[in-house]
Amino acid sequence: MRVFSSPVADEALPPHVERRGPSDFFLSPEHPLMLARLNASLEARGMSLEARTNYVQNYKTGGTVNFTPSGNGFNLNFNTNNDFVVGVGWNPGSRSPITHSGSFSVTRGLGTLSVYGWTTNPLVEYYVIEDSGGFSQTGTKKGTVSTDGGTYTIWENVRTNAPSIQGTRTFNQYISVRNGGRPSGTVTINNHFNAWASHGMNLGTLNLQVVAVESWNGAGSAQQTVTN
Repeated sequence: MRVFSSPVADEALPPHVERRGPSDFFLSPEHPLMLARLNASLEARGMSLEARTNYVQNYKTGGTVNFTPSGNGFNLNFNTNNDFVVGVGWNPGSRSPITHSGSFSVTRGLGTLSVYGWTTNPLVEYYVIEDSGGFSQTGTKKGTVSTDGGTYTIWENVRTNAPSIQGTRTFNQYISVRNGGRPSGTVTINNHFNAWASHGMNLGTLNLQVVAVESWNGAGSAQQTVTN
């Protein structure tokens, strides 16, 4: 397979892209999508429905993922054997740049710091991964995009019968992974959207869009401030 580098590099925002307002949405462990992902993780490990129900209730109240959102960011400490995503941002998202600053650390297992979002029509889950620990991306490598002082590798996956914002569905997953992580910086998200489109990876109507931490079977912490 030939891999092409996308011809997108710190291009100016189109005139119709406006500065986004203050963050108005946070993705918590209690969000229905997150509980569905947790349930799928437990089911994959062979846990019975009754045991899964009890575990999910303990997970919601027991603090294995301690997530404290604020008006412009969040604090997080986690130690869990399952998959979770939490973050602060907007719903709906936009094409305007996002600036995040703070810390991110993974002391066990896998974890990522990213801009995370969804679109509908088509249903797509997407990530711009800014930093990670113990993480190795898989899928179909599509190319690279240079933006915001770095180079990102573009990947595409198909998720089959997986949790989504529309229930259990099959959907595409688009991912840009920064080569050499950073816990702070500006993400010109429109450059990633355009680079993905150049590879036939088209988005739909923007839904939730957050600066997020995700972990699988991991422990660590993060403190992030999110601005526009």
